[in-house]
Amino acid sequence: MLKNLILIILATIFIVLTSSYVLASQALPRYGVNEETKECSKFFMGDECLDCTFPEGWKMIEEFQCPLGYKEVQKDSVCKPRKNSFCCTIGHSGLSGDCEDVVVNDVERKCAFVEDINDCENLPQNWRRAEELEFWGRVCPWDYEWLKYTLNCQSKMIQNNDEQKGCTPGLDCYENNIIFYFSIGLIVFALLIILWSKFIKKK
Repeated sequence: MLKNLILIILATIFIVLTSSYVLASQALPRYGVNEETKECSKFFMGDECLDCTFPEGWKMIEEFQCPLGYKEVQKDSVCKPRKNSFCCTIGHSGLSGDCEDVVVNDVERKCAFVEDINDCENLPQNWRRAEELEFWGRVCPWDYEWLKYTLNCQSKMIQNNDEQKGCTPGLDCYENNIIFYFSIGLIVFALLIILWSKFIKKK
């Protein structure tokens, strides 16, 4: 009997601890009113994965019920997915986050966000865009580690500028710039030598 009781207690503790990790904390619903139309509605305020606000013309009230003189209606919140590592890891609870910019590194088993994947021409070595999985979308494997910063990538604008200069994007363009300025420096130095030699001859 005592053994079974201990097992039940341990199982309960395990469920509480694991649920606190995988479950998205949901904000309490709030009431809002439209003073122009004299309407009132209860609004979903989102969770860790969804940022929700009131529609235009509506404002939040402190009460948790409609005030007198207002007609209660059903109105939807204006919601936007959050770019959040929790919401972009496979197996999370809650609604889908903004995971379009998730990239993964299978060699180092890491995940990260880029600022805008559509603006990335090249990702750093071993990094790739996360695959789109059915139901989950583009998410990070549950056993990968998230970077605490946004990963930088080479933007298409830089790529196009490098191509217009007639060089390979990246290091080659940097080397070409050095060679160009070094050549100009040599020409200027040679001209100074010539002018100096003529000045000496006149003396």
